[in-house]
Amino acid sequence: MTGRRVVRISIGLLLIVAIAYFGYMGWQGSEELVHPPNPKKACRTPANLGWAYEAINYDRASDDELLAHEDDLAHCSAPGETAGSEVVASDGVRIAGWWIPAAAEIGPDGPTVVMVHGYGDNKSGMLEYAMFLHDRYNLVLFDLRNSGQSTGTLTTQGSQEQRDLVAILDWIVSVKHPAQLIVFGQSMGGHTAVNVVAEDPRVEALILDSTHDRLRTAMVARIGNAGYPFGEVGYLAIALGSWIRSGENVLASDPIDALVRLGSRPVLLLQGGSDHDVPPASADRMAAAAQAAAVELELRVCPGADHGLLDETCPDDYGRWLDDFLERVLASGPPTG
Repeated sequence: MTGRRVVRISIGLLLIVAIAYFGYMGWQGSEELVHPPNPKKACRTPANLGWAYEAINYDRASDDELLAHEDDLAHCSAPGETAGSEVVASDGVRIAGWWIPAAAEIGPDGPTVVMVHGYGDNKSGMLEYAMFLHDRYNLVLFDLRNSGQSTGTLTTQGSQEQRDLVAILDWIVSVKHPAQLIVFGQSMGGHTAVNVVAEDPRVEALILDSTHDRLRTAMVARIGNAGYPFGEVGYLAIALGSWIRSGENVLASDPIDALVRLGSRPVLLLQGGSDHDVPPASADRMAAAAQAAAVELELRVCPGADHGLLDETCPDDYGRWLDDFLERVLASGPPTG
């Protein structure tokens, strides 16, 4: 066998291995992207915290029936009654949520914070963040598509989820008429939120917790965390697989590109200094892009926090960061630009 033939055969084998490897990564990774493998099964409601609340787009009485039959509210057998037809995204997905009045009884038209959960989570998972805000602000927590009580069968990392947030904002504005409206997005919820807020002048400010600058940043990090090499290329295979499965280009709406379109509306960006899914450099790039676009962005870092754990790792700082930001934003009134 000649040397050239050996080289050709070796190259051919390497190509076969590479195609098989990235094909597997793309297929398996995209399956996990559109169908979270371990979706949160929690079905806690605000009533478990002693809070009053109103069910959005389903029968409130069904919560009492559900909770009466669940032994472990962190791992419920069912998410509860499926959303009805009052709040529907533009593509027909039905959205369920909660309107939670502030403990301070500021009235339904008082300052309202809309909270958007992350990948594999649901509105119950946002109660831990809501505890920092409930005393002074009306809150809206809701299930994105393919989560909790909302309908839909695919998750698209904040792409199609934007329709869900728009539907909830429309409901809030038409039913509650809040004087001031803020959106809080956690991880994938931040990806969803910044894209919607960039196009919706009704929202005065934005809070992002553990949100990536670009989806590829999180995808590459998570590929590496799972022990797979070549994530810098593999994320493209996953994006292609996701497009085949969902018809959605999940790389087309990166948060950093929407961030620069916020104009005069301020942003609070909360980052874990030990985040393995969204490295701190991602937040630095967001801050630099905001500065270049003259967008007011306040970056706060909890040094020891991993992804989505800032509120647990730095609870005192976390509460103070939220209070200081919201006090300043709401005191200044609606943006002028």
